[in-house]
Amino acid sequence: MMKLSTMFKVASTVDSEWRSSIAEKILEHWDYDEGSVYAFRYSANFIFVFKIDGETHFLRFNEVSERELSSLEAEMEILEYLAGTSLRTVRPVLSLNGKKIEQVEEENGIYYASVFKALPGKLYEINELEQYQFFIWGKTLGKLHGEMKKCDESVHFNRLTWRDHLNSAENFLPMQETAAKKELAYLVSWAETLPVTQENFGLIHYDFELDNQCWEDDVAGILDFDDCAYYWYAADIAFALRDLDDQKMTNPLFAEFVNGYESETTLDSDLVEQLPMFNRLHDLTMFVKLLRSVDISDSADHPEWMSNLRKKLVEKIERYRSSFERLHVNNKELLK
Repeated sequence: MMKLSTMFKVASTVDSEWRSSIAEKILEHWDYDEGSVYAFRYSANFIFVFKIDGETHFLRFNEVSERELSSLEAEMEILEYLAGTSLRTVRPVLSLNGKKIEQVEEENGIYYASVFKALPGKLYEINELEQYQFFIWGKTLGKLHGEMKKCDESVHFNRLTWRDHLNSAENFLPMQETAAKKELAYLVSWAETLPVTQENFGLIHYDFELDNQCWEDDVAGILDFDDCAYYWYAADIAFALRDLDDQKMTNPLFAEFVNGYESETTLDSDLVEQLPMFNRLHDLTMFVKLLRSVDISDSADHPEWMSNLRKKLVEKIERYRSSFERLHVNNKELLK
């Protein structure tokens, strides 16, 4: 999630028909069908949908303060590597200057921008999937991890690690967030005990939920590699299925996912037992991202959509904060 102040700068340029002069100016570095550019989503990125010669594409851009150029370049290297596999993955489109990433200076900021050709297919909600499709979902993730395991040991994409995420949390958390700081210390101690091998640790997608996949003829195409990071592969299973009520083999949907995963690559069964801890780690990093994003005060001057979004994010922050406090109480009880 980007800072709300950054989001507002661009969202305020979007008119009642979902058009934005800034998006169209950025797209002059590529080309586009006139009148086809519309706002699609703002979250971690600004996403606009548009067409080139009638074919659907997506523009993604961020203010430079939100993303490191080296990280974006590494993402493009990952996509280039995966283009040589049988996986259906999103593809970047070169700009008129022959670049995958353009730095564009506009009147309200400087942005890193990229364009991707849309993958055909359907987006699913988790409650829309048939049981057999959980097998396909898991198989796709297993295949992705299997391809990452094939990387030569000398290949290291310039992406963050779990330790970078926790170090960032430590540096950002205010002193008054005592429960979150205790949860952070607990998670660092836990993570440092986990084994690291070529088979159980490597580059993960990090956000393999269904909203990052387009399904066509029961084949899942993979979107949004901008959060890829170095973790234990089992963490990707926890993060992908975090909307599933029960991440245990007794749940037939979870079991189907794991069976699909293991049809493509090995899975450390001991780390599967650690899925609740990986989810706790994810919750903490999300809490920090939300704290950072809510950088505007509650004000009657804000448009209704911004006030509602801020309220929603603050409520999420409070839920995370309460969960850390409960976990800390439980941890103290276990130590008695």
